[in-house]
Amino acid sequence: MVENFYMMNKKFKVSFLLISLFLILTNSISVFSETIKKDSLLKDQNKVDVYRKPDLTDVEKEWLKNHPIIKVGSDSNWAPFEFRDKNGNYNGINIEYLKLIAKKIGIKFEFTQDKTWNEILNSVQSKDIDMVSGVNETSLRSNYLNFTKPYYSTPISIFANSDITHIRNLNELKNKNVTVIKGYYIEEILRDKFPNINLILAKNPQEALKMLHKKEVFAYIESMVIASYYIKQKNYKSIRIVGDTPYKYNIRMGIRNDWPIFNEILQKTLETVSISEKNNIYHRWISFNSEQNSNHRVLYTFLVPLIIVLLIFIFWNRRLQLEVKKRKQTQDDLDIAFKKLQDTQTHLIQSEKMASIGFLTAGIAHEIKNPLNFISLGIKGIKNGIETILEITDNYERLYENDKSEKIKDLEKLKEKLDFDFYTKECVTLIDDVQYGVDNIEEITKSLNTLSYFSGDTKALTNVNQGIESTLVLLRNQYKYTIEIIKELGNIPEIKCFPGKLNQVFVNIISNAIHAIKNEGSIYIKTFVENNFLIISIKDSGTGIDNNSLEHIFDPFFTTKPIGEGTGLGLTISKNIISEHDGKIEVKSIKGKGTEFIISLPMLF
Repeated sequence: MVENFYMMNKKFKVSFLLISLFLILTNSISVFSETIKKDSLLKDQNKVDVYRKPDLTDVEKEWLKNHPIIKVGSDSNWAPFEFRDKNGNYNGINIEYLKLIAKKIGIKFEFTQDKTWNEILNSVQSKDIDMVSGVNETSLRSNYLNFTKPYYSTPISIFANSDITHIRNLNELKNKNVTVIKGYYIEEILRDKFPNINLILAKNPQEALKMLHKKEVFAYIESMVIASYYIKQKNYKSIRIVGDTPYKYNIRMGIRNDWPIFNEILQKTLETVSISEKNNIYHRWISFNSEQNSNHRVLYTFLVPLIIVLLIFIFWNRRLQLEVKKRKQTQDDLDIAFKKLQDTQTHLIQSEKMASIGFLTAGIAHEIKNPLNFISLGIKGIKNGIETILEITDNYERLYENDKSEKIKDLEKLKEKLDFDFYTKECVTLIDDVQYGVDNIEEITKSLNTLSYFSGDTKALTNVNQGIESTLVLLRNQYKYTIEIIKELGNIPEIKCFPGKLNQVFVNIISNAIHAIKNEGSIYIKTFVENNFLIISIKDSGTGIDNNSLEHIFDPFFTTKPIGEGTGLGLTISKNIISEHDGKIEVKSIKGKGTEFIISLPMLF
């Protein structure tokens, strides 16, 4: 649009510019008016929330009058719920709730300084402080604290380094060194329910994550919100969630148990906190703060266009160029940020999917292999036994071939009646059939093991043809009656790669090819070396892809399948995996004739 604009004559340029500026100004005034209205409504709503006081009794009001200052114990290292910022002030979700309560009932909260969580619990137990701002209820703490109802809840997860793929439950941590924060709720739970876990106590989340990062402990158990906050702060890229627990932090306010009246006052006040007030606190600490720069948005949407209007009549051409450049840069930045977000999301999904597939298929293969060994050995034993019996029977028949006695005649009649010759041949045939079935199961088990092989961040020398063969074995049930698989797998060398990830690419592409063939058809798979690159071609005779869809085929969440039959992430993940190998993936398709995917991988040894 900008290029066409500069091709217009000067007179038309000025006219077009004035109209555009008029529209910008009109829109800015409208946006500014809407912003003012919204700000006014928010302010009015905040006033309603602040002054929506609890309905207190005269006794409760008198108690507050006699206790204007409440001593509070808050954890200085429990972000984003409560922590001390760089200025030494307490901040976080729990502190926001206390500030809101203070306004509603007209008291002042005074925070203790420089105490660990364990010291805080000891202080409230000895009545040196009056309450704690955020605590989980336990039987032990109930001896000296009264609790409000939970005002926030967060799940507790298991964190480990990236070389650990998955931990199904806490029982798998038996005899492992696991770190938790001293005095926290989860420590009491683990000591009571899981005494076989070796607990290594840390002073705070930073110390716990440092131990985990250095691999001094096997795992760290903590709230997903809290651990994620410090992982991001310390940039621990190797640490991630590997499992869940059935427990969660139900955060309450804990009040010394000789002040039941204050516990009732706090509960009444918490019940007056509106949904909008809760959402404001939540989004301020858990999500991006979209309100923080509202004044700047008003500045850019209202004042800047006004200034442009005033200056445009003198320097209109220069200003327009700067504005176009600025918008283009902003759009480029947004595109880059959006692309990074998409890449991060698909990478996380891919990692979790690969770990889950590896764990599942390895488990299935292992469970099949044990009984299969018994069956295989049993069949060999039965076959050897029957062959021995038949050999002895044949020798007896030759020995009594000329014997015409009545007993031999009776035996011959019995053999004929029982159809002995038929069952002799049938037993051998049946044993061969069972052996064929066992061989097929062994082939599937080997394919599952190949698919489940996941080498993490370490590449391994792998035969790509073997990965393709394993994928075809696993998908055989989907194509065996209607689709012909034509293979031209070249004599290619082993290459250094992530075998588990490449297998996932083959599963994605071959599955798509199978689904693209509606009735009967063929899939042609070819591997060869060309110009120091390993080439893998997978071509189907399916329905093909139209040109419009072809442009978006690798976009996240784009799919041509009906709703519920695909996530739109398979090819995106496949492209990312090939990029990890410094390779490339291309697609060619003709609507109604079929599609071909061509993968090029560098020959690394």
